[in-house]
Amino acid sequence: MKKVLLITICLLTQLLAMAQWNTDRIMAIGQNALYFEDYVLSIQYFNQVIKIKPYLAEPYLNRAIAKIQLGDYQGADKDCSTAIEINPFLPQAYYARGFARRKMNFDKEAIVDFSKALEFSPNSLYLIMNRLDARVNIKDYDGAMKDVEEYQKLSPKTHSILYEKGRIQLEQKDTLGAAKTFELFIQKDSANCLAWSSRAILRMQMNDLDGALKDYSEAIKRNSTYVGDYINRGIINVERKNYNQALKDYDSAVKLDKSNALAYYNRGLLRANLGDNNNALTDLNTVLKLDSANTEALLRKAMLEQTIGEYRNAIKDYKTIISRYNYFIPAYLGVAEAEAALGNQKGAFQYRQLASNIEKNKDYINRKNKENIQAKNKLAENSQKSSTSRKTELFNRFAVDNNADNTDSESKYSTETRGAVQDKYTDVVNERGFVLSYYAKADETRHTNLYHPAIDSYNKKNKLSSILKITNNELVLTAELIDMHFNIINQLSQKIASDANNADLYFSRSLEFTLVQDYKSALDDLNKVLLLRPDFMLAYFCRANVRNKSLEFNKIQEFNNNPSVDNSKKKTASDNQSVFETEMILRDYEKAIELNPDFDFAYFNRANVLCTQKDFQNAIANYTKSIEIDPDFAEAYFNRGLTYLFIGEDTKGLSDLSKAGELGIYKAYNLIQRFKK
Repeated sequence: MKKVLLITICLLTQLLAMAQWNTDRIMAIGQNALYFEDYVLSIQYFNQVIKIKPYLAEPYLNRAIAKIQLGDYQGADKDCSTAIEINPFLPQAYYARGFARRKMNFDKEAIVDFSKALEFSPNSLYLIMNRLDARVNIKDYDGAMKDVEEYQKLSPKTHSILYEKGRIQLEQKDTLGAAKTFELFIQKDSANCLAWSSRAILRMQMNDLDGALKDYSEAIKRNSTYVGDYINRGIINVERKNYNQALKDYDSAVKLDKSNALAYYNRGLLRANLGDNNNALTDLNTVLKLDSANTEALLRKAMLEQTIGEYRNAIKDYKTIISRYNYFIPAYLGVAEAEAALGNQKGAFQYRQLASNIEKNKDYINRKNKENIQAKNKLAENSQKSSTSRKTELFNRFAVDNNADNTDSESKYSTETRGAVQDKYTDVVNERGFVLSYYAKADETRHTNLYHPAIDSYNKKNKLSSILKITNNELVLTAELIDMHFNIINQLSQKIASDANNADLYFSRSLEFTLVQDYKSALDDLNKVLLLRPDFMLAYFCRANVRNKSLEFNKIQEFNNNPSVDNSKKKTASDNQSVFETEMILRDYEKAIELNPDFDFAYFNRANVLCTQKDFQNAIANYTKSIEIDPDFAEAYFNRGLTYLFIGEDTKGLSDLSKAGELGIYKAYNLIQRFKK
């Protein structure tokens, strides 16, 4: 698949080289990529069409659709707005923008977009369904009911709309009306598992457990794939003491959705009650991996650990609960009991005393801070989506299956840029600074311009052992390459011995020393270069980079060293040295910029250093300058976006991450997803 991706990108490069641009062909390739879920790649094609013909609305719309699939709703909104400005008679653009706005919880604005799209496509069930959901979100139940009626007129045989009607009636507290609607749903379409499931949840809420059990069984008999049906039937079976059947229900729920914390939680509680403590503990650990904030699961886990004698783990978990709920007495008593079991009677006494003090002051504490943790079976309260609700997914074809097992989605694609890349976890780390090197990893998806006249001009002088490149994605050298570069260092040293004032020789050797990570020698050579040639911009840039790498290396070394008696004094001296080195690094970047004001990589690198100094406003100014020089500087958008997010300017930050994703840094989409939560 990687070969196919590279071939496709090569084809794109050839297309760009043509004198007569065939934008229809590029557009078609982009649409094919979109259809086959190559969202990142499709964006690159649509970018090219937009560059060539920015007056066309369709590439903006298609790019918006790809961004929606990547979870970049803000970027999609912007693209749809541009498409609408170009062509205000494009219903799909209003639809897509409305969908993106719904995802951002701008429901009122989404309703306006769906209504506008319906002016052009009055018979669109997709649009009606989306508007209905948006109206429910803002509690416009009368408007939602009108949409239900309109839907029924257009599609009288789609009985699943009755589920939506019943759902709205429940929101309006019209339980009787909802019961009648769900009854009618069953009469009209008894083969539909949703009909039985919707009435089951209503009966469960009304405490009609017998009726709910029958309805859930009917839904499951009709091959329901909704995990909540199995969880809720499991709860009823626990109530009925049908423990074996309840376990089977929870097992089915876990099989259907391996990321459903509720299914593991309920199964863990049941296993614990049946004395299967080890398996119960496994389930509760899974819950906490899926949802680390689940205090009920943490409490049950601590209690189980105490039961099986894992006292230290129990104490750790109880203390985590206490850090969240300062006055939760059972956690204090739990610590006391575990400490006593470990023989720490003093610690046990302290925690019993703390629990006693809380008990004595509970009336005051309850007034100030009501805390209650209940570890009990949890109901899956939301019923499944109806077939009409599924139509709210954009254009249906591009819907993401929320029930899919994550492992399936991972194995489906053999390249990391295919599919829903926003689900591929990435660390929140700035893009690294750019360096001059002979080696660089290729990344065909990124748009950053890696050509600069100053580098090209120096390469043409043929003073180096290889062609110099600018990159922030260096290759790790093999043993053979390292040996080769050491040989080159020896050869250059011999030349320098007979030509001691040749700045180019020193510069060449400094690059070799940098490659083999001998930063001290590299720095010595660069100092000599700048004594001989004080206007050598590339040397200032390299010296700043070498100093920065050396500083990073020294910090790691200090961190790994064992602390000594006078560690605090050493730390102060180290901090002072670090401040001095950072100042020298910034001065070198400043000098490089002074000598060549359009060298955007120096601004970018300086911004990265300023970020480490927490000088975020100046960092943003430098990232901005690098973007002004190269409007396609993907890494600058990415880092500036992270910086904006760090200082709380989320709208700007998400916008920059969206642009970075658009320019080929696909990991930006994962961060967009996470920062929106």
